[in-house]
Amino acid sequence: MLIEVKYCGICGSDVRLILDGILATGMIPGHEFCGTIAEIGPGVEGWKIGERVTAVPYTTCGECYYCLQEQQHHCSRIKIVAVNPRMPGAFADSVKVRASMLRRLPDEVSDEEAATVEPCAVSLHAVRHSGMRAGDSTVIFGAGAIGLFALQCARMEGSGSVYVIEPVEYRSHVASTLGADRVLYPQNLNVVGEIRRLTTEGADIAYLCTDTPPVLHIAMDSVRKQGKVIVVAGSLSAEVVPQLLMWKEIEVKGSFMYTDNEFSQAIDLFRQKKITTKGMISRIIPLEELPKMIEDLSHPASDIKVLVKP
Repeated sequence: MLIEVKYCGICGSDVRLILDGILATGMIPGHEFCGTIAEIGPGVEGWKIGERVTAVPYTTCGECYYCLQEQQHHCSRIKIVAVNPRMPGAFADSVKVRASMLRRLPDEVSDEEAATVEPCAVSLHAVRHSGMRAGDSTVIFGAGAIGLFALQCARMEGSGSVYVIEPVEYRSHVASTLGADRVLYPQNLNVVGEIRRLTTEGADIAYLCTDTPPVLHIAMDSVRKQGKVIVVAGSLSAEVVPQLLMWKEIEVKGSFMYTDNEFSQAIDLFRQKKITTKGMISRIIPLEELPKMIEDLSHPASDIKVLVKP
């Protein structure tokens, strides 16, 4: 299936893959996209030219232990768009994907929203994976796209209070408008002390949505005894004090991607207007400006989600 790309969002992983030299030579990045069907492959039925679509940016074998457990994102033979050499990404005029990867877009979901379904699914999985219970207190480190979608998903799942830690003023403002009870500026106060003051014993759950290395330790220190820290984003290394795990019996869990079902649920959340991108889409740029934007995003900035329009 050939998809004419309408928008493709820039993910933090795109920035790292490109600037760290991890991306194979000649490989096209970009996995957060939407568009319209331009060509239909031979033998494919049920689709029409011009239909609005997005795509789950990975394929799975459907046979391994994880696929049979409906944990497709852990498939032993997973192939990911813009990572697998035979699956170039969507920072292009068009992108080829399998028909099984496509998801129709309801009329209620705009093209701009559709290009953010993928990061929304990441956050939805993180909140569901954390086992949040109604009334739990939540602290989110980082108000980028993942953190802001996590904020909305936590609210949707019944979090009693949500606190966001973000040093950039514009991102902090958006977090406030999207429902954070309070946004804390880490450069101005003792974050751990303030979270403990606001929650009495510490937060029930902390979501790590930034790759700043020291934040993992701070997140572990900010949750209560037997609290949880969910690592949704992270740097390649971070310092951790093992005694915190032992003394406080903290549970630290990773959260990776999302299931097929969660991706579809994210589309439906947009359709139902339970999730919004209000204030989150910072800029829409032409494809030729992508190299400069990738460089700009490697430094601290107020941008939240930048979309590329071929």
